[in-house]
Amino acid sequence: MIEFDWNNIQSRMICIENIVSNVNADKLFVSLIMEVEKKSISIKKEFTIGEIAELIPIGTAGINNKATYGFSMMSMMSGQKHREYFVFKNMALRNEFTGVCNNRDRNNYYWSQKYSDEKLSINPKYLRV
Repeated sequence: MIEFDWNNIQSRMICIENIVSNVNADKLFVSLIMEVEKKSISIKKEFTIGEIAELIPIGTAGINNKATYGFSMMSMMSGQKHREYFVFKNMALRNEFTGVCNNRDRNNYYWSQKYSDEKLSINPKYLRV
């Protein structure tokens, strides 16, 4: 697992200036890019949501609380706070995740329980390559 420090991001792939926030969802996204780079996975790969969760499991970026991690994952995939970190095969998912995130009575693991096999790729907007 990756320790996270905004001041010491070691990645040639991420365009950090395009990330407008620095909360847990954003830390998970940066950690994902760093893990993809570390494991020499193609940055253009089409991932499933489940594969992304395997690359950045609970504990990544110091997010150890299960509820916080679940919400942060869904928020990372949502459109909250102008996030567009992923290009979904099913583009309606970003809006669906945003709606769930905005609901106070939400299921923080909705993304994994219902959409673990859905495909997405990293939005090139956030990459240097």
